[in-house]
Amino acid sequence: MANNLSYKSFSKFYDIFDLIFLLGRKGNPRLGLLDVIGNTPRRVLDVGVGTAASALLVAGHNANNHIVGIDISDTMLAVAQRRITQRNLSNLEVFHMSATDIRYPDDSFDVVMASFALHEFEHPLREKVFHEISRVLKPGGIFCVIDFAPQDNRGNQIFLKLWELVEPPCFTDFLDMDWRTHLTAYGMQFESEREFSFSKLYLLRKT
Repeated sequence: MANNLSYKSFSKFYDIFDLIFLLGRKGNPRLGLLDVIGNTPRRVLDVGVGTAASALLVAGHNANNHIVGIDISDTMLAVAQRRITQRNLSNLEVFHMSATDIRYPDDSFDVVMASFALHEFEHPLREKVFHEISRVLKPGGIFCVIDFAPQDNRGNQIFLKLWELVEPPCFTDFLDMDWRTHLTAYGMQFESEREFSFSKLYLLRKT
């Protein structure tokens, strides 16, 4: 996983990242979260909230959700908090916290989401994150993941190969993961996937 120095540098242009979705034809996966989560009274955890790009979108559209974002980067969190204040959102708060040690009790959240964060974790740490997510997710709760995914289109495949150059070595391992079966060990069942530009939205449910 990237260190704090790289996070500090990355935070300066992190939100330009979303421009890559404009290069594709299938749109921004963050918008898919709105369809999945819905505007009902739900407690939502955003793991690896970053500058809160996904959390701000959900909080702004779903006033009945209460969203908690966690991240280990103080620089990212400072950007997120500034944007929360600017938008005067009372249903979104962010905290410094590791995804491998989520300091909330079991069964605390109706929804957990992770947006372009999991591919940054080396395999052993990623497994700890999955364990923690399952632990804090209520039975019947949903786990929403948007992240890079293998591509069928040749042009998109080339793009991902180039993108690998700026990602840690675990990026390839992440792309090879089978979302349909991998999380059954953590009590989560695959429900659906939806394709977006260079990425997918995966939906899993805790049994």
